[in-house]
Amino acid sequence: MPGLVAAANLSCVDSFGKLARHCDGGEVREFGSVVAFVTGVPIGFFNGCLTMGGDPADVNRAIDWLVGRQLPYLLWLDADDADVGDVAHGRGLRQEAWALPGMVLRQPVDVPAPPPRVRIEPASLEPWLAIVESNGMPIHLARRLFTPSFAADPDVELFAGYLDNRPVGTAVAIRTGDISGVYAVLTAPPARRQGVGTAAAWAAVNAGREWGCELVALQSTEMGFSSYRRMGFETVIRYATFASPDS
Repeated sequence: MPGLVAAANLSCVDSFGKLARHCDGGEVREFGSVVAFVTGVPIGFFNGCLTMGGDPADVNRAIDWLVGRQLPYLLWLDADDADVGDVAHGRGLRQEAWALPGMVLRQPVDVPAPPPRVRIEPASLEPWLAIVESNGMPIHLARRLFTPSFAADPDVELFAGYLDNRPVGTAVAIRTGDISGVYAVLTAPPARRQGVGTAAAWAAVNAGREWGCELVALQSTEMGFSSYRRMGFETVIRYATFASPDS
């Protein structure tokens, strides 16, 4: 299990860091074992501090840096780390109700075909962004966050999901060494519960297999948790998240 936890943590940290490095004005800083990043986009989920057992003094330094960037942010930590939890409460951060499961799937797996009405394809950036916008993100923020250099990164692959030939879903595969991550699994509300999100996630899993990755990791929302469990992902860690007052 410790190896799986390390894989989940590494995928999480590297994927957010990769996103930030491709953003105009994005930056990643390390404070001991604590990693802080900003994308420049004023959405808390896309700026933050990730600590998996870091020294509380390093956590405070990372938070000070984030505060100085004047962006909303999240603090991610192992839900069992009481010391860092005390730091978060002491800094006036608000704990989110859902502790994100860090989940891992071991390759190789048999990737099922999508349901009959669903089609998943690799996507270029512009049509992929249009689907992200249809899921509620303003296009000017989506363009700042998901840049052409991010889409062209050899460790990134974008996927678009179609229901009855209508573009309604997305997923992203991000490679970190021999670990692949599944991210940005979105489905437009009218198209949910039709298998689009699960099929898009499977496409991202398959990208990891084609890269030769032995493990696939993700962090699950409450909505997607049961689907990922059915796919075979196992929870290896829980991330408590704390939001800055301006999130």
